[in-house]
Amino acid sequence: MNNLKKLWQKQLKLFLPKSFAGSDTDLLSRFQAVSARESLVMMTAALVIGLICGIFAVALNWSVHSLRLFITELELGWRAIFFPALGAGIAVFLVRSIIRDSAAHGVSDVIKAIAMGSETLKRRMIHSRFIGSLLTVGSGGSTGLEGPIVSIGGAIGSALGRYIDMNERHKKLLVGYGAAGAVAGIFNAPLTGLIFSLEIIIGEWTYLTILPTIIAAVSATEISRFLMGNKIAFYQEIAGFSITSLLACFVLGALTGVISILFARSLQFWEKTFSKISHIFWLRAAIGGLAVGTIGFFMPEVLSEGYATTQSFLTDIIRPELGFVLLFVLLKFLACGITLGSGGIGGVFAPSLVIGSGVGLAFGMILHLLPLDGVAEDAAFALAGMAGMVAGVMHGPLTGIFLVMESTRGYSMILPLMLTASSAMVISSFFEKGSVYTQALIKQGSLIRRGTDRYLLHHLNIVDILDKDFITIREDLLLKDFVDEFKKSHRNYFPVLNNEQQCVGVVFLDDIRPHLFDTSLYELVTMGSVMRSLPVINLHEPISAALNKFETSKAWSLPVVEGEKFLGMLSKSTLFDHYRRELQIQEI
Repeated sequence: MNNLKKLWQKQLKLFLPKSFAGSDTDLLSRFQAVSARESLVMMTAALVIGLICGIFAVALNWSVHSLRLFITELELGWRAIFFPALGAGIAVFLVRSIIRDSAAHGVSDVIKAIAMGSETLKRRMIHSRFIGSLLTVGSGGSTGLEGPIVSIGGAIGSALGRYIDMNERHKKLLVGYGAAGAVAGIFNAPLTGLIFSLEIIIGEWTYLTILPTIIAAVSATEISRFLMGNKIAFYQEIAGFSITSLLACFVLGALTGVISILFARSLQFWEKTFSKISHIFWLRAAIGGLAVGTIGFFMPEVLSEGYATTQSFLTDIIRPELGFVLLFVLLKFLACGITLGSGGIGGVFAPSLVIGSGVGLAFGMILHLLPLDGVAEDAAFALAGMAGMVAGVMHGPLTGIFLVMESTRGYSMILPLMLTASSAMVISSFFEKGSVYTQALIKQGSLIRRGTDRYLLHHLNIVDILDKDFITIREDLLLKDFVDEFKKSHRNYFPVLNNEQQCVGVVFLDDIRPHLFDTSLYELVTMGSVMRSLPVINLHEPISAALNKFETSKAWSLPVVEGEKFLGMLSKSTLFDHYRRELQIQEI
């Protein structure tokens, strides 16, 4: 098996070069930078990732709903309040203590991997997020499956990239393909998967991001439809939308924008609150689950994802009263904050949709109490509210718009969805720096603004741009013996290694040139006496840190190590050449 893997990696490296071709004088350099061979490999990888993500999305969705149905049919009365505590506690114990993974909200990890390096997405996240969300949401935790499935998709893409030994840029793209496949599979919505990945995860709209992402989203959707049928999440029939209703969408957008700000801040509040209760992660989650179970005893609709309640909001026959809707929004708001703040494993995608539908429905009901003409039906505002909450919470207006359109087949709602989502986005981004996914990353300094020089440099991986065509020498090598080595070299530097093959310095031609013409020194001077002691670059440190070492040392080439093992040399010229070519790729 290992021999087959090595053979595949060797053939892939020949077929897909790690450096991108192109020169300033060649008119076709932009097209050479993303070659047909590269596109073929990435599209094939996207197809594989999409199929796997589709299977995982269906399996997670079916497992959670089966567990939820089983618990509901037990009819245990007040004793059912303990199930969310039991599920959350076991889930966090397994993930934290047994699998030894973090229990973050999911999407933040994927965004961080795109910004800082795909190695942060470990393979164990595939089963840890599956098991964790299954137990948390299936037992009644008031959260969603979309965050965990995005983590699973990103981890699948990262694992595949490592398995076939792709460079860092390609591995990051595979992470984005996995996110697209995951969202498309869980929602049966390929366009939403595409937009979500490009807008929130990858952040690039280029030839090499769009086409393979489409393939991943479509393949995951087809697997989902093959296994579960071509179902939509919510059924609705909207008759029409007047000018009055369109103007009202601006108000609804502002309202959902404010609520999305409160929602994001409530998560931070509950995280701080539960961190003071106990330092034991699973105990926190169990306490939070007990609180949610208690809320759910009085209003069962707040438990789990809440999509059934959203469907009732869109159905005229069983439409609830205004008081119930407002109470549901409040309790769902609290239950979701407690679930996630206490450490429960899930995401904010589903709560955003469900809370948004309640806010929109209540908004429509209140409008009908006012002396206004031509107000659209309440369900129309429920749909608009869903888009507004998604846009405000995630800072992804396009994702909110296309998600509602695809999950309801409400394509006639495009104008109100656009107005509501854009208004919510303006309000939320004005008061909040970053989305619910990126606020913590911004505070940690782990988020790099897309389109900046630093962001482009992070696409480069040190291992992909190492110089290895040089001659190494020993520190006890005499000058007379160095002359023979110098004649065979094509470089003006010579790494000096000790007996343990560790780099202890570098001899530069400029430093030793004065001694070359004094033969009396041939038997006296050793390389250890003329070498420079330079800072070393760690293989896994960011390119920005490597640039700082170039500036402080004033050297043009620096040794690269992994631990204490010497790997090669990194030169400024090679680094800037790859940076220039990365700029070419961004322009395609």
